[in-house]
Parts: sequence; structure tokens; C-alpha cells
Amino acid sequence: MKPVALIVDDEPDILELLDITLSRMEIDTKKATDLAQARTLLSKQAFDLCLTDMRLPDGNGIDLVKLISQNHP
Repeated sequence: MKPVALIVDDEPDILELLDITLSRMEIDTKKATDLAQARTLLSKQAFDLCLTDMRLPDGNGIDLVKLISQNHP
């Protein structure tokens, strides 16, 4: 089974670039444009990898890293 990565960024070009790059590495992706979407995706499935922007419309990447480390060690 392929690994799955969560990509979180509010810039569509960055999301697309990371999606293409990871797809070429045989990694499936799910994309979110803010923390709220990322939290929703994290509540629905486990991820092998998370790439996040530090500055998001509704918070920052550190908040997401803390959430992941507390709830998905």
C-alpha cells in the first residue's frame, strides 16, 4: 500500500507542486488549505507524512504539528 501525505498550504501553486512531486515518488496525497480542513482530514484517516506551511489563514503550522504529535504519535 502506498504511503499517504497530508499537504497543508493556502497557496494553490505550492499545493499542486508538492502534489506532483510526491505523486512521482509514489506517495498519495490529501490537500488542505487551512488548519480546519487539515483537522478534518486528520480525524478521518492516518497519514504517513505531513508537509505544512508555517503561516495559514486560521493559524500556523506549529499548531498543526502539536496536534499531530499529541493525537497521532
